[in-house]
Amino acid sequence: MSIAVSAVVQPSRRLFLLVGGMLVILFFIAGLIASGRMETLPIAARIVLTVMCIAVALHVFFHVMWHRKIYVIHISGTGQIRVLQRQKNGPSEYDSAEGEVVHLLPVSTLWSGLLLLHLQNDQQQTVVVTILPDSVSPASFKAVLLACRWIVLRHADTEIQRQSGN
Repeated sequence: MSIAVSAVVQPSRRLFLLVGGMLVILFFIAGLIASGRMETLPIAARIVLTVMCIAVALHVFFHVMWHRKIYVIHISGTGQIRVLQRQKNGPSEYDSAEGEVVHLLPVSTLWSGLLLLHLQNDQQQTVVVTILPDSVSPASFKAVLLACRWIVLRHADTEIQRQSGN
């Protein structure tokens, strides 16, 4: 069986909204702590907790904003994966020969509603590509899911053959 897939992975709006909602809740908690709703805590502890909540919220916000990237993924019929990080204002068409050859790591999550692709290049650098159903078209999501599952099964078969040969 041979599967060839190309997909442009946009940052997920759902994930961004969920993280944003969690940050709003964290700011709300910081406000409750600072306003004195937790009367049993001394003022110094309330200040420290408020500052910590705000610092965590700001760190998460800037981390999420910094890591919102567009990826172009090409999976060849032989299971070779190429990933290209795309600029927002860059060209919309890419050749499947472009990009860096990476390998799918076993820690990747391949669920029917979430893909966390842990991809590693030859220099041992790892990138995690998060793919939710709103990141790509429904057909592309299914195709990438099937292609990745096929790669995992093929890798497992070759590992079993290698172990039985020893």
